[in-house]
Amino acid sequence: MPPPLDVHAHIEAEISSEAVRGLGAFVFAMTRSLDEYALVSRRRDTRMVWGVGTHPGGQDYVASFDEDRFARAIEGTPLVGEIGLDGGSAVPMAEQTRTLRSALGVLQQTPRLISLHSAGAHLQVIRELHRTPVEGIVLHWWTGSADLTDEALRLGCAFSIPPVMASKSLILDRIPSDRLFFETDHPFGDRGTTGRRKPGRTTDVEERLGERLNSTTIEMRHLHWANLRKLVLTLGLLHLFPEDWRGVLSDDSLRGRNAS
Repeated sequence: MPPPLDVHAHIEAEISSEAVRGLGAFVFAMTRSLDEYALVSRRRDTRMVWGVGTHPGGQDYVASFDEDRFARAIEGTPLVGEIGLDGGSAVPMAEQTRTLRSALGVLQQTPRLISLHSAGAHLQVIRELHRTPVEGIVLHWWTGSADLTDEALRLGCAFSIPPVMASKSLILDRIPSDRLFFETDHPFGDRGTTGRRKPGRTTDVEERLGERLNSTTIEMRHLHWANLRKLVLTLGLLHLFPEDWRGVLSDDSLRGRNAS
């Protein structure tokens, strides 16, 4: 069975390589600004991929966004995250929207896996994806309405589910299993879980979604990796992953496990 996979977590840029290995998982680590990504861009973590982010929740993050710098940054990683819109942010929505539009414009030309924030701005996010369609969208901790969820599915979006959402949301019943991804959103989305909270600990999501889908945790683990494999190969991003990731994602035993 492959190791746990966490597609959205927040991790300090100064984390040691030993601590990364100690997580015992493969992790997508989000950054909040281009400056933060610059701090981690030279790291060579074998089981952690760092995303290029501009979080809509911080004025400094949004104000420091630069389209050319963003375009250069994503050349070295398969992951963008997190970016998006936030209805509760003190940053004016017009500023957030300009930044997201700029990033999506770049991503139309240079596809990447994209962890997209939408809290309190679900309709606005869907409108922006209509305006600037891109591949590779994974809606992080999505809580939109049933109608907006259906529209996101029509747009080709996938969804990453944190532990706090895995056993509650009726929206999950609308999402095909081949559009599901698992995240901790550590240290936010794993509040209330049992045991030690840490990036990469997606077992709670595997168990809770497994109960909903009448599947074992082993089956859910394989499903998760199969979903990532399919998306990575579709986008042509395998070469941008570290060797350890390529070893798992190239495993043909994952083929066909992501039927909905």
